[in-house]
Amino acid sequence: MRTVKDPDTRKQEILSGALLVFARKGYDKTTISDIARELGISQGLCYRYYASKEEIYDAAVEEYADIIVRANLKRFDSKGKTLKEKIRSFSGSLKEYREPEKDNELLYSLFHSEGSQKMHDQLMIKTAAKLVPHIKKELEKARDAGEINISDIDALSYFFVYGQLGMLLEHGSEKDCGKRIKDTLIEILNL
Repeated sequence: MRTVKDPDTRKQEILSGALLVFARKGYDKTTISDIARELGISQGLCYRYYASKEEIYDAAVEEYADIIVRANLKRFDSKGKTLKEKIRSFSGSLKEYREPEKDNELLYSLFHSEGSQKMHDQLMIKTAAKLVPHIKKELEKARDAGEINISDIDALSYFFVYGQLGMLLEHGSEKDCGKRIKDTLIEILNL
């Protein structure tokens, strides 16, 4: 007997099932047929909600980036502090930024396991893009409070996020990477 589900529920079910198969078999070795078999549904039903395996993967990256951003924004909420105090409060440790991800072992293993560097980098770029508007808001507050004197807050927001991302991806394992990032931001912003 066929089970009819709410479209949003079914779409999320397909995404969740795909993540299980991606994590178990690897993205490259997974097919839509594998995903359908995992869920006990037809391939056609998968295609009704997602045009391809790549679209499912893109939805997974989008969802995981949202999880990471929400968790980190919540963790680093520091109302009432100056921009310099906020920057100083971050450890700059890659481990600290990854901590919220550990709540979802399946996604964590998919994006951080051996051989998943390309997927990891795509996730980090998507996460950075989602962080830019939040950082822009913080920088605008600092400018309005007279803490910084930067005319192009938009450009600074991108530099702030993507500059750190580059450092973390290249030098994240170095002991003083976080300190170098914090010190450089404070120097650039003349704080």
